[in-house]
Amino acid sequence: MHTDERRNACVGRGCRCVSLGGSMSSNDSEETPLMSRFLFLAVLLAPVALAQMATPYPEPTPSPLAGLDYPQSLFPEEADHDPAVPLPESVLGFEVGERVATSEQIVAYARRVAEASDRVELVEYGRTFEGRPLVYLAVSTPDNLARRDEIQSGMAALGDPRDSDAGERERLIDELPAVAWLGYSIHGNESSGSDASLAVLYHLAADRSEQTRSLLSDLVVIIDPNQNPDGRMRFVNGVHQARGSQPNVDDQSLVHTGYWPFGRGNHYLFDLNRDWMYARQPETRGRIPHVIDWKPMLFVDIHEMGSQDSFLFSPPRKPYNPHLPPYRMDMAQRFADEQAQAFDAFGYPYYSGEWNENWFPGYSDAWAALRGAQGILYEQARIADDGVQRDTHLLSYQQSVHHQVLSTLANLETLQANRQRMLSNYAADRADLVSDDGPYSERSFVFPPSENQGRLNELLELLAIQEIETHRLTEDLRVSRATDVLGRERRDVTLPAGTLVVRNRQPAARLVAAMFEFDPQIGEAALEAERESVLKDGRSTLYDTTAWNIPMMFGLDAMSVPEHLDRGLEAIEPARVTAAPETAGDAIALVASGHDDRTVALAARLLERGLAVRANTRESELDGHELPVGSIAITRDDNRNIDDWQERVAEAAAELGLGVRPVGHGRAPGEKADLGGGYWQVLEQPQVALLARGRVNMLDFGSVWYLLDHRLGIRHSHLDENRAGWSDLRRYNVLYLPDRWGGSLPSGLVEALGDWVKGGGTLIASGSSAEALTAGDEPLVSVRTLQQVVGDDLSEYQDALHREWLAANDPLPAGIWGHAADSGVAYPWQGIRESLPDAEERKRREAWQRQFMPSGALVAARADREHWLAAGSGDFLTLLFSDSPVLMSKPPVEAPLRLGVYSEAETEARLVGWAPVPEGQELRVRAGGLLWPEARERIANGAWVTRERVGSGQVILFAHEPAFRAAQLGAMRILENALIYGPGLGADHPVELP
Repeated sequence: MHTDERRNACVGRGCRCVSLGGSMSSNDSEETPLMSRFLFLAVLLAPVALAQMATPYPEPTPSPLAGLDYPQSLFPEEADHDPAVPLPESVLGFEVGERVATSEQIVAYARRVAEASDRVELVEYGRTFEGRPLVYLAVSTPDNLARRDEIQSGMAALGDPRDSDAGERERLIDELPAVAWLGYSIHGNESSGSDASLAVLYHLAADRSEQTRSLLSDLVVIIDPNQNPDGRMRFVNGVHQARGSQPNVDDQSLVHTGYWPFGRGNHYLFDLNRDWMYARQPETRGRIPHVIDWKPMLFVDIHEMGSQDSFLFSPPRKPYNPHLPPYRMDMAQRFADEQAQAFDAFGYPYYSGEWNENWFPGYSDAWAALRGAQGILYEQARIADDGVQRDTHLLSYQQSVHHQVLSTLANLETLQANRQRMLSNYAADRADLVSDDGPYSERSFVFPPSENQGRLNELLELLAIQEIETHRLTEDLRVSRATDVLGRERRDVTLPAGTLVVRNRQPAARLVAAMFEFDPQIGEAALEAERESVLKDGRSTLYDTTAWNIPMMFGLDAMSVPEHLDRGLEAIEPARVTAAPETAGDAIALVASGHDDRTVALAARLLERGLAVRANTRESELDGHELPVGSIAITRDDNRNIDDWQERVAEAAAELGLGVRPVGHGRAPGEKADLGGGYWQVLEQPQVALLARGRVNMLDFGSVWYLLDHRLGIRHSHLDENRAGWSDLRRYNVLYLPDRWGGSLPSGLVEALGDWVKGGGTLIASGSSAEALTAGDEPLVSVRTLQQVVGDDLSEYQDALHREWLAANDPLPAGIWGHAADSGVAYPWQGIRESLPDAEERKRREAWQRQFMPSGALVAARADREHWLAAGSGDFLTLLFSDSPVLMSKPPVEAPLRLGVYSEAETEARLVGWAPVPEGQELRVRAGGLLWPEARERIANGAWVTRERVGSGQVILFAHEPAFRAAQLGAMRILENALIYGPGLGADHPVELP
């Protein structure tokens, strides 16, 4: 049926706006054959029902558009499809590519094919946050499917040659089929991939040609048809809602662009294509074990890009991640050549390289390559519906789907032709990785025991998910040399018993190196190209962050040891370590240590459940329990009206696996804080709202939403930023303004926020939103950005640094008790020989430095351990920084974390940029990733987070998104302190009378 005929059969606007999907609960998401038939019937009857609606106008006939019809079959000419296998349209109600299939339709068709064909086995590997099933289909010959366990065991033997000999591995290479993993549409609004998966599934299940029979004999093809069902349904519903009665081929129209928060991310708006290393989301956590079990030799990551583009496929350009398998590039050319030939046969345009580089290891194809697969990326010009008008022609959605099908089948044929070679390369590389003289034979990563067990648990769980071999020291071990996360070399280090050890010499060595190596460095040629682009074009050639190290992101103490540790070790199965809460009938309080991140979550949950909670702003010690700043106490006196207060605390602590301890005395030794004193303050229950929509960065919004739901576990609200200025903000005592896609805040909102903060609110803003609050003639805060003040008198900002340094390090001056005044007083700036250049020169230098800001680097920030916002940070944190505002603070603004960590060096007092550095110190700023010297000087000593009293409330500004990808655990703790402790420790609230 031609496109215009199909549209005439479907009664105009009414039919085209029907959503065939909709939300699914966990109880109704599994499709039975009866449900599938009902769905098909609903598709057929919907136009009839809607046509009966009263309308004053006759239904219009769609205008013809040349190119909207796509006459080319999606399948090879030689295909001979078995009629016993259902066609996609028998379930969808339309041909593949005629329109976008819903997530429910995709699963329904997958189940129908699995029921009909002995070549197909369906596996459900998880559920999304919205309850939708996550499935893949294993497609091969019935014999191969029947020996699934044998195939996976054989691949495991190739992947870990320590337990097999060379002869056994050669036999396996000869006999095993190669596995291909086809990952479609991990971004929900890049829809053509999932629609193409239906055609690929049908063809492989139904085709009786000798070519396909042979292919399936040599391969097991894993089709993951819809990697992001929740995001896809958000996208599909948007398409349905924006459709009109006429075809729309304008790629600027809403039907093609979508609207906030778009369908790219999952339920919490996470970019799942960046979640493979961190494994924060259920889609990733469900998928990874199956990829590891199958050990694919080919992993295809199928995407879309700008509508006016063509089709991109691998190989990428430089820089390449240094830990990718060396055999990969040669095979990449083979796959690309044969994929190009498939496109050339139809005259379709394509390209490789250009913007697609291969540095960040957390993409689907890169992560899979680090496990030994040939990772291949597709990027099809995005066509959300109907088609898109381009400079020379109209590209239909069905043609975009065909491009994805064509590429998939070409890659499968290349894999088949090179099956033995690829298995052999894989086996040889794995043997090299575990050998005594392999590329990773003499390196171990070590994690000393920590009082922040909650954060260590996150590491243990990640190691388990990624199936990385882990050991624990059973006794103290001395090593001659080690390097910490700031690149400082240590000599004669004693690693205490209990230290976690990840040895790089293991089967997953390449992934281990990519995840844990502190400072991988981009090659010189790629660096030259990057700097040239920055200088000539004013933009980076790098597509994502240039640093991602797991210990640094997690805020963990870690070291790299240049040897394969093999003494005093026990192998462990990484798992969370939990502690049982303790209670005592005569306890005056239950306490939890502020060292552990879970303590903030415990406070949040207890406050929401109606208990009174205190937190300390000064170190305390009660009944021998050391309680650093940020610890909590739940006292009998505060909760005198709750008989079972201890049981409630214990229940909430058990949910978190966190130990709480009873104390019977409120007096602390020495100068430490007594329980009844002013340093133990009662917390206010946080009533949190997040701003959304408008120009809000949905990634930052989603990460904080996830944090509130799943780490803290408390209720909160989402406000439309365009309406928040006219909302009753008195309902909330905490507002979070996520990072923005540029632009100022709505004017009505800024005025409302000012009144609300002065009345006692805690306003938290990150990134561009933080910068927006510093702008204007009368900004709400006194914090400024370097760009705003670089031409002003900077002496007050310099003096703030002098005061911070001397308060922590200055010995008492001589002659304190003298009687005569003299001229011998020393001033901290007198030892600095150079002076700042004049204002115009400073502006010129700052503008020059600004162009070198990073696309994402890890920087070191020193922490004020006495400040409640920095609780849980230790002496320093490593934090992400990109083209973020450089926040400038001076008293009374507080800066709990500043960029740069002091380290002893034989240096004079001097200026680095605008800021003084004391004598005998160097300032380490870069921890990992590309941070040009110009940018290092620009950001040095800027504040990463500030806190400022405004009226009865406070404003807390973050230079960069603290909850980035929910993987920046150290930074997330700072945000959690602000959200949960902030209303009680940093804002004033009146005592409420009964």
